[in-house]
Formats: sequence, structure tokens, C-alpha cells
Amino acid sequence: MKRYEKIILVILAVIATVLAIYLTPLKNLNLIEPRINTIDPKTFYDAYVKNPDAYVFIDVRPDSSYQSIHAPGSINVPLHTLYDERRVLPKRGKTIVLICSGNRASRVGYGYLEHYGFLNLMQIEGGIENWQLEGLPVETRGIL
Repeated sequence: MKRYEKIILVILAVIATVLAIYLTPLKNLNLIEPRINTIDPKTFYDAYVKNPDAYVFIDVRPDSSYQSIHAPGSINVPLHTLYDERRVLPKRGKTIVLICSGNRASRVGYGYLEHYGFLNLMQIEGGIENWQLEGLPVETRGIL
């Protein structure tokens, strides 16, 4: 077999492999778990106070939990509404920061938004519980 024939076979093998991955469900297989960009509540709060316009701060908890207690400046976009709200969120220019009670819901939201092409994401480590433990301010709207 001549040298150019070997090169052609290697190229064809590479093309076949790429097509096998991208034209089959293998493209959805993550061999390495995606990394979630987390930030400590205090570190985020200090940056947020200095430049609030650089962030979209989203609390993904249910409305009742948000009304009970939330971080100042956060907006409530419950996790189940992200499907619709993702269409109005910025993919550039601002960092989207997600918070929930602990970590799970905001990480689900993170993964969901990342799937739709959002690369400007951060997640508050430990959620509103950690936020409070670090002594950061909260807002409450109790029902009278």
C-alpha cells in the first residue's frame, strides 16, 4: 500500500468517526461531567454591589419561598419557568447568577441554560442558606 493511500485511509477513518459521533446519540454522551462555575456568596455580593448592571441575579426557587426571603437585587424566575424566560435572558454582556435554597435547583437551571448556549453563568455556592450564614443582607415580604 502506498503512502498516499494510507493517508487517505486515515482521513476516511477520522471522518467516519466524527460522523458516527455527531450523527448519532453519542453526541449527547458526556464522558466528563460539565463544570459549574460557582461563586462564594460574599465574593459575589461584593462584586454585585460595585457593579449591579453587570449581572442578572436570578432566584430559581418557587415564588412563595422567594417572597418569604431573598437576596436583595435578585429577581424571581422559578425553575419551571426558565424554559420561557430563557428567550429574554442575555447571552452576552451580563453574567447570569443563579441562586436557590441550597445548590440543586440552581445547578439544574445552570445546566438547562448552558444547554441552550448560555456561557455567561455562575451559581451561588450553598444558595440562600449559605448567603445568610455569611451574614449577607436579605429582604423579606411577610404576609400580614
